Amino acid sequence: MTKKHKDLLVVFLLYVVAIALAGVVFYVFKDFSLIARLFIADIAAMLFIYIMSLIINNASLYDPYWSVIPPVVLIFAFLYSGQALNLPYFLMMLAISFWAIRLTLNWIKGWHGFSEVDWRYLMIRDKAPKLYFLTNFLAIQLFPTLIVFVQILVGIHIFEFTAALNLVFVIGFLMVIGATTIQYISDEQMRRFRTSNQKEKKCIDEGLWRYSRHPNYFGEVMVWWGLYVMYIGIAKQLDIYIFAPISMSMLFIFISIPMMEKKILKTRPEYKLYQEQVSMIVPFIRKEDEVSTYQKES
Repeated sequence: MTKKHKDLLVVFLLYVVAIALAGVVFYVFKDFSLIARLFIADIAAMLFIYIMSLIINNASLYDPYWSVIPPVVLIFAFLYSGQALNLPYFLMMLAISFWAIRLTLNWIKGWHGFSEVDWRYLMIRDKAPKLYFLTNFLAIQLFPTLIVFVQILVGIHIFEFTAALNLVFVIGFLMVIGATTIQYISDEQMRRFRTSNQKEKKCIDEGLWRYSRHPNYFGEVMVWWGLYVMYIGIAKQLDIYIFAPISMSMLFIFISIPMMEKKILKTRPEYKLYQEQVSMIVPFIRKEDEVSTYQKES
């Protein structure tokens, strides 16, 4: 068994314990409302992963949490609802599970074990080493957990309705499936690009990345918009839950992408021209339909 496989086994076992802990907490707080029970269970699981990340000395232990926990929360909510499994419920669970499995497998492919830590976590640590235990908790673990829980609230409320399958719901379902497919394609294109350019610091400018600087992030955002469209199809109303996909969109547009692009520009100044030519997140026609700057240089 390789070092990576051993580390993956540790991650798997820790997440099994985290999910089991969430189940116990969910049961213990049975006098609370469903949302409160789910939230407390989610936070309990996150706290366990946080404590384990401190012991292992690697905040990247949290990385799978983003994709592993949402289906678990939805399963808890469905079992609690007492509803029969109808077609809309099944399709919603299928779509989110498809997204979760794909994203988790992508993380496994790109993860090299506890010997590495996400560069963003290192940046947060280096800014205030003495406060890292707190910034790790707030910025790396708690904030993403809250953002994702808000998204899952949309799916949880779908269980409150028993409406039949309709066109709007199907559109939302296809949006999630299509967005997940876009994530898969863009991640695989990036993986192949990095493999073929290991010794050079080049910027990808091919495939989906030729029309969006972050097609993988576009796919992630559209997953949650798709879930909200499914909700609209069942609830037949626009309401406050629209702020769920809006919050996810803002996370990527105003935090994740600027942070990523600032890092890229430090080592690849030619990325500036790419920024000017290519849409930030939504795939769109390039401003200049010409041979790539990077192709010219090579």
